[in-house]
Amino acid sequence: MTAATRSNDRDIIATQVTTAIARHREQAGFVRLVAEELPPRQRPAWLAVAACLASGNVADGIAAAEASLAPWVPLFASPSGDPRLPARILQAAAGPRSGGHTKWATIVYPAVTAVLAIGLLAFLSVTVLTTFELIFRDFGLELPLLTRAMLAIRPFVASIWQPLMAVAVIVFVGRWILTWRLSRSASRTADFTRCLARLVASTMPPQDAVAVAGRLVAAQPIDTAAPRRPLTYAATAALDCDPHAAAILLDAIAAAHEDLCPGSSGAGPLLVGPALIAVLAVLVGFVLLGVFLPLMHMINALS
Repeated sequence: MTAATRSNDRDIIATQVTTAIARHREQAGFVRLVAEELPPRQRPAWLAVAACLASGNVADGIAAAEASLAPWVPLFASPSGDPRLPARILQAAAGPRSGGHTKWATIVYPAVTAVLAIGLLAFLSVTVLTTFELIFRDFGLELPLLTRAMLAIRPFVASIWQPLMAVAVIVFVGRWILTWRLSRSASRTADFTRCLARLVASTMPPQDAVAVAGRLVAAQPIDTAAPRRPLTYAATAALDCDPHAAAILLDAIAAAHEDLCPGSSGAGPLLVGPALIAVLAVLVGFVLLGVFLPLMHMINALS
């Protein structure tokens, strides 16, 4: 987009701030109370909104919106005297619904489990099984099939555990990066679309609503004639409906993008860790049986 478009976006923000201050000056005290309950890092932006509402200073309000737009969105989306405004202010203060949807434990848990499994197998192959192989050879024991199979696999495991560990680390780091990128894109689109729904429901002109929502998620200026992320083609089509229907459709689109956040729903990722633990238990059991069967035979023969 051009610099003129960016300037036009700022004009839209300035107009909305002016209207919000004129409509909602009586909310200054409530906004201040909300601000005092917020963490220190979030508090200044909300205190600035409360001060602008109390003083009616539009210039300071525009500067505050340029610095942080999120506290202003519920004021933009509510007509004068709207009883839903306090709830919207509290919802905005609580933060975006989609942020933090990615459960990093769903990535770290299986990664750590896999690395520990490979490390344990390497330890057994390089140390424990080597020692027992020498013991069995010195005693000249006739080994069971399971033990022979285990000792036949041992050199292979001992030779590949290092590259296997490296591959596992690379795979999980790559998945971590991909998950972060997908989650960030889906969360940003969901936050943009949900904000757009609130603004459209207030009968704000669609192009102005797109400009405000775009500034909220720090997107480049967006034109509804050529939609691009975070404005999707589905959201653009919803804007052609009447404001009430458009808001419902946009909320549904936002919910769909929230569901795309990796780890946001479903138990599938959480089952990877237990599955790896089960595989590890089977392998360790295989090694233990392979080691103790010859020992039990030797004890029986001595007794």
